[in-house]
Amino acid sequence: MQSTLKAKPVKQSGQAGVVTPKSREGAAELSLTGAHIWLLRAAVLIGGASVMVVEILGSRVLAPSFGTTLHVWSALITVTLAALAVGYAVGGRVADRRPGLSALMTVMACAAGTLLLSDLVTRPVLRLAYGAGMVGGTFLAATMLFLPTLFLLGMLSPMAVRAAATERQLGTSVGNLYALSTVGSVAGSLAVSLLLIPNMTVHAAIISTAVALAIVPVFYLVFGTKKQAALLLFIGLALAATGAKMSGDDADGEVMYKNEAYPVTARVPSAYGDLVVSDYKGVRYLFLNGVQQGSMIGDVSFAKYAYGLQRFATVKGIPKKMLIWGLGAGVYARAMAEAGSEVTVIEIDPMSEKVARDYFNLPASVKVIIGDARTETLRLTEKYDVIVLDAFSGDSPPFHLLTREAFADLKERLAANGLVVANIVGGVSGDASRIASSVVATMENVFGKTQVFSPNWLLMGKKQNYVSTMFLVSGALPENLAETAAPFTMKLSEEVKRAGYIEKVFASRLELPRDRAVILTDAYAPLEAWSDAAVQAMRY
Repeated sequence: MQSTLKAKPVKQSGQAGVVTPKSREGAAELSLTGAHIWLLRAAVLIGGASVMVVEILGSRVLAPSFGTTLHVWSALITVTLAALAVGYAVGGRVADRRPGLSALMTVMACAAGTLLLSDLVTRPVLRLAYGAGMVGGTFLAATMLFLPTLFLLGMLSPMAVRAAATERQLGTSVGNLYALSTVGSVAGSLAVSLLLIPNMTVHAAIISTAVALAIVPVFYLVFGTKKQAALLLFIGLALAATGAKMSGDDADGEVMYKNEAYPVTARVPSAYGDLVVSDYKGVRYLFLNGVQQGSMIGDVSFAKYAYGLQRFATVKGIPKKMLIWGLGAGVYARAMAEAGSEVTVIEIDPMSEKVARDYFNLPASVKVIIGDARTETLRLTEKYDVIVLDAFSGDSPPFHLLTREAFADLKERLAANGLVVANIVGGVSGDASRIASSVVATMENVFGKTQVFSPNWLLMGKKQNYVSTMFLVSGALPENLAETAAPFTMKLSEEVKRAGYIEKVFASRLELPRDRAVILTDAYAPLEAWSDAAVQAMRY
């Protein structure tokens, strides 16, 4: 009996609307309907968001070892672009061989796994990478920790396009997916800065991102016929996330500073990094991104530099009005307020004020203005007898606060015969001196004669290659400070007394080389590119 069904002729490939035998399986995969369409969209949206989250969180991961310098961002951006480029190329080839959602979901689940793995190995990788130097180390750490995840995320885009593309509306399909991915990137950028970093630790943020990546493959398996596989993936995700959480909690229980572990009393996430309070050997410390921001023993500062600032602020006696850029732990502002000064502090991080008041007894008499120091200074109307520039985390000075234009605005707030005192980390010779000497040249251009003092350098025997805290002082400074300065009457720590630190302050005057100094302007102030020596001095 002959069949009444006639086989339709198979058209040659290359003709419009063609479905060849080899492509039938792929064509079936491409016919996405119902839940699969929404899963694809979710994958593209979350994948786009995750790229930005990983890149921005990467700066926080690297900060404790390498700071927040230009090298860190250069390494992260370079690794991100390189990983995505390779991912696009490889993902396109995989998509042609295995079109549809199955392979895409596998890659997405693997991206979640590599992200959790990177969180588990962060500490040993950072220690290994630091041995490669400040520049090479940042690239090595960024590559080892983030390249695998970013490579897999890069594969998602061409695989998603291949899964959704139809010949009749190819341009529309591709355009919609790229738009959705970009929307995800925008959402990821906002989420990491407004939600993740201010409200949770870096480890928790990484785990949350990994969970978001893995949840889409889990639902894909649930909606399909692979319920057992979905359960196994969910269990694996739960175990991996739990392990990463336990490892993260262990890592968050201490902070490394100059190769010594300090126990964590409180960890306060903020938009500018984790503020870590540590009680160690009778001293309370504050750390930000791995750099000490202040310390207190009893009711006085344990950090010597605070006494240097106190001594210069009181060369004419206790000033009536003071303006301070940067709060830190608030120990210096507190000491000046208790001595009788009316102190106003401009601090960009609102969580710094909370930590200073809750953990370092910053009194209510100290007025704290939250905002950028330069912008908020323009809104002030009062004149100040002493202005202290201490808005620097130690190794990465914000360049816009040290330019000629910034100082010109600040000069409007300086009282007649007032003083400007800047606390900065720099070297006394060679390339390491370029930051400090350029700031001095800029201050002199605006305020007049500027003198440089470094008590730590004097106490360490005037080493030629020394990098440490310096005080740059401009304004009506008496000629012979040792004879004409008002007596120092503020409270001292026992360590400062034993070291004779106060007596060394005026005697530590030094001359920095000026052969490579430049006047810093808003148009040219490459301080971050010159800060390698300061990063090493402040962290190791």
